[in-house]
Amino acid sequence: MKRANQDPAGGVLSFVGGRRFVTLGLWLGAFLLVAGCGGDNGNGPTPPTQTAEELTESGWEKFEQGNLTGARDDFDAAIDQEAAYGPAYVGQGWSRTGLAASPSAHRAAVASFDGAIERNETGAEVRAGRAAAHLGADGQNLSSAIADAQAARQAAPQFIFEHRESFTVEDLHLIEAFALAGQGNWTGALAAADEAVDSGIEQGDSGTWVVDGTTYTTFESAVLAFLQKVSVDLAG
Repeated sequence: MKRANQDPAGGVLSFVGGRRFVTLGLWLGAFLLVAGCGGDNGNGPTPPTQTAEELTESGWEKFEQGNLTGARDDFDAAIDQEAAYGPAYVGQGWSRTGLAASPSAHRAAVASFDGAIERNETGAEVRAGRAAAHLGADGQNLSSAIADAQAARQAAPQFIFEHRESFTVEDLHLIEAFALAGQGNWTGALAAADEAVDSGIEQGDSGTWVVDGTTYTTFESAVLAFLQKVSVDLAG
């Protein structure tokens, strides 16, 4: 019989790097700036400075196109332009989370969402994004990931992220499930995952510890295999 890796980190990384940041749509080409008629001698008209709101709108456009680096740069510029502009911190947090390849990078994304909340950005998308960022922070923020996922669902029971519609309430259930698995709460993890997709697994019935035709020898390994399967299946 095949055994699954019982370390939840593999599942967490698979989820963080998978469904939430699947590129939407087609690349729309380079972002064009109108430079005026003065050539490159420095004497042409100076382009007007974009406002923090305009830079944030540009950032979301790039985010929706899958250009996370360009999006992050626009959100950073918006914050440089107006440090009190809360919506830019929301975008910065989401783009940082999408680009994050290390726990420290995920913690930087958490800091962005914290900055948004400090500036009175309280929508479900803030708590949802921070939940995802907490999940990637090397197991140090699992309780916070659970709390934020639950808060986002409470604020928006049918949550769909406006700027990446593949990120839905199902992802919030999976964030909670992976975080609970990371804490060793396999019963809670299965209950959370079952809210997204019914597993058919029952803790007291070893005959149900089957995922994709493979029977697992422990309840925990079956739950982890199911979490990994769901994170992959929903990534399409």
